[in-house]
Amino acid sequence: MSDYTSSIKAIAAPRTRVYTRLSDLSGLASVQDRLPEEAREKIMIEPIDRDSCAFVIPGAGRIVLRVIEREPEGTIKLATDQSPIDLTLWIQLLEPSYGDTRLRLTLRADLNFFMRKMIGSKLNDGIEKLAEMLTMIPYND
Repeated sequence: MSDYTSSIKAIAAPRTRVYTRLSDLSGLASVQDRLPEEAREKIMIEPIDRDSCAFVIPGAGRIVLRVIEREPEGTIKLATDQSPIDLTLWIQLLEPSYGDTRLRLTLRADLNFFMRKMIGSKLNDGIEKLAEMLTMIPYND
């Protein structure tokens, strides 16, 4: 198992709102429009519901992420349901002071040595970009 962790990101919104928005994956559909053009061309996002989302990444195939655990206002745990690689993603939230939420992502991937060498840096970059993207969601609407 290999772990990839994002840096801690700040979100100017109460943790309750951030958790509510992120724990319901159907809200992520609004993020599609905020993706950079090259990402929209490469990643095809399929229907999203409250507990799962699916997308197709060229070269990696179809990946389905499903929420497997919710710890109110603290952690959201997702795992791959259908994927060429077993992945688990934790979204961790802390609120050092009201309206100042901190977010950190941790991705655990079941990779053999060769896969780790081939895609490890891409997963590291990807988890950082995903964390940054999650900070851009409007939480105070």
